[in-house]
Amino acid sequence: MKNISKIVILTLALVLLILVVKFGYGYLTGQYLNVADNNVNQEVKEAKDFEVYDEDGNIVKLSDFKNKKPVVINIWASWCGPCKAEMPYFEDAINKYGDKVEFLMVNLTDGKRETKEKALKFLKDNNLEMDILFDLDYSAADAYNIRGIPRTIFIDKDGKIVYDREGALTNEMLEDNVKKLIK
Repeated sequence: MKNISKIVILTLALVLLILVVKFGYGYLTGQYLNVADNNVNQEVKEAKDFEVYDEDGNIVKLSDFKNKKPVVINIWASWCGPCKAEMPYFEDAINKYGDKVEFLMVNLTDGKRETKEKALKFLKDNNLEMDILFDLDYSAADAYNIRGIPRTIFIDKDGKIVYDREGALTNEMLEDNVKKLIK
C-alpha cells in the first residue's frame, strides 16, 4: 500500500512539474499574453526620441520622421518566439503601407544573446526583405522602458503615441492600427 501511495504522489508531482514548466515557459515567451488589449499607454503621450543604427552604422533618429509620416516602431529580437511569429505580418504591412507609414523595425541588439549577424541571418533564413535598425546602446529600449518584447508603438505624424502594445500583434491588429494612423 505504501508503494502505491508513493507512486501516486510521484505521478502527481511529475504532472504538476510538467504543467509549471509548460505554462511558465509560455508566459516567459509571451505565448499566453492576453491579446485582447495590451495597450501600455492609455493616455496620449508625446513620442520620445531615440537613436538607433542602420545596417551600415548610420544613426537613425525617431525625430527624423516627425511631421512627415506616421511611424510604427516594432522592437524585437530573433530569439523571441512571438517576435518571429509577427514578422511576416510586418513584412506584408511594409509592402502595403510603406509609402504612407514609416516602419522602424528595431532589433534589440545586446551583442550577446542578440547580434546584428543573428538578426540578419533570421531575416535571410525567413525570406524577409525588410530593413531593420539596431538598438546597440538601448536608446530605444530606455526611451520606452522596454521590459518585454515584442513591443509595437504606433505614432501619428505629429509625434503623438496613439497605441503602444507589449506582446505579439495579430495581422488584424496590425492592419487596424496602421489604417487608423493613415486616416
